[in-house]
Amino acid sequence: MISSLNILIPVEYAQYANVVDFYRSVLRLTTHSTGISAQDNPWHSFLVREINLTIHTARDGRFPYPEFRPTGHGIVLAIEVESVDKEVKTLESFGVTLRNSMDYADGMKAVSVIDPAGNVLEIWGYA
Repeated sequence: MISSLNILIPVEYAQYANVVDFYRSVLRLTTHSTGISAQDNPWHSFLVREINLTIHTARDGRFPYPEFRPTGHGIVLAIEVESVDKEVKTLESFGVTLRNSMDYADGMKAVSVIDPAGNVLEIWGYA
């Protein structure tokens, strides 16, 4: 039985602060907790409706195990919002470039952007 869902996004140490700032400032996610792992690596966790999204890094490339590496296009986060148009204006005010935009017949919209580590985010919802 799964008791919780945590999404980990490993990023290179040099990109860590920019990635955390992107999720905190641009996407306006609420910080849940921050810390340093047993291997002296910083992490920053956001809570989104009972799901933890944690940005994790490794000093000097010392990730805890081989498959735990920066993804840079390896994941896509789909983020539902109340108004895509409003979010697009906010994203653009931070200098974020839209990569793709789709309008659906039912009024649904989706745009994609890239975080500082190269991960794809789809922002979707109604106009």
